[in-house]
Amino acid sequence: MLQSGSIIFTDVSKRYRLGSSVPSLRNLFSIRQRSQAERYHWALKDVSFDLKAGEALGIIGPNGAGKTTILKLLSKITHPTSGRIQLNGRFSSLIELGAGFHPELTGRENIYLNGTILGMRRDEIKARFDQIVDFAEIGQYLDTPVKRYSSGMYARLGFSVAAHVEPDILIVDEVLAVGDMAFRKKCYEHMLQLIRSGTTLVFVSHDFSAIQKVCPACLVMYRGNLAFQGTAAEATAEYSNILRRASSEKQTIPVPDERGLSQMVMTREAVIEEVQILHQEGQPGQLFNGGESVRVCVRVSFQEDVQSPIFACTIRHPDGQIVYNYTTHWANISTPDFKAGTTALVEYQLQLNLVADTYHLGVDLARQDLSSYYDRLDRALDFVVTGGDGARGIADLSANFEVKEIS
Repeated sequence: MLQSGSIIFTDVSKRYRLGSSVPSLRNLFSIRQRSQAERYHWALKDVSFDLKAGEALGIIGPNGAGKTTILKLLSKITHPTSGRIQLNGRFSSLIELGAGFHPELTGRENIYLNGTILGMRRDEIKARFDQIVDFAEIGQYLDTPVKRYSSGMYARLGFSVAAHVEPDILIVDEVLAVGDMAFRKKCYEHMLQLIRSGTTLVFVSHDFSAIQKVCPACLVMYRGNLAFQGTAAEATAEYSNILRRASSEKQTIPVPDERGLSQMVMTREAVIEEVQILHQEGQPGQLFNGGESVRVCVRVSFQEDVQSPIFACTIRHPDGQIVYNYTTHWANISTPDFKAGTTALVEYQLQLNLVADTYHLGVDLARQDLSSYYDRLDRALDFVVTGGDGARGIADLSANFEVKEIS
């Protein structure tokens, strides 16, 4: 007997038939000659995971990785080509903006419509109606047709209804990205509250900080395959390594156009060859005193001509939290152009005002227009900071303590 709220996803694959136009008899003949493999696309291939009640799983990966396919399979919008999916309990999903809303109906009417679609009885919807409206923050627009709502209002209302179903399983896609920061924060806090009350969560997002905040465990998907499974901090660090390895291999499978740094696509027109942290005297090290001045040295080889790349370095705590992030773009520094076949040594001067702990150093360089990375290493190396006065936290602010008697 499955526990309420549990999910078992066993060796699941999903295949879609590829469509094609036939403008001539010659093309028709050539299409008939195509192999079976060419006529189909495997959106998912032999993926397995399981969740118990009250557990939360994040899913990350570039466009075309299979993330939304997993959510559609869990939501029973589509069915697997092979494998087995077992869900136990009431589930609620928020995958597509405005799904389940009728544009001509008002917000009030769509709350009842969407709630009914999600399996709530009318008396349940009525009992939670005020909570849904308060959470969505659409009170003054409640009796306005939703076709006049902004994308943010759509997202607020959609999430509010889905979250107040009190589901055993909640499935959420990237739809929250359209909301403002304050609303997203409220959504994440509500998801954590649901998890604490026993709801199982599956959450897809390109926002790694949100994944780490909400989900202890995480999958990395790449071109339909499960590339990594582990903690959220490990998964987000491994993500760039997976894409880096893939970019070094000859790829023959067509994928959707992927642009923007959130996709972490790497062109490898410039390659990070070596990363070191040096003491001021010049010797490399991995053990440093709190407050010590160090140099981060990155050797980069340029395979193609590159114009004014953006350089960056990041320090993270092992739990994934960003401690410090520096880029030449934010610093408004203009970098030179580089010719193919040249090598450059990039150097960052840092003051390690950190409390005693272990940290991860990451480095990357990106295109000038921020459309993609040339190369990226999220965990180039680890280093340890020692010493300090017993302070806790991340930054060492070198506090002084004094007590004065004022009588």
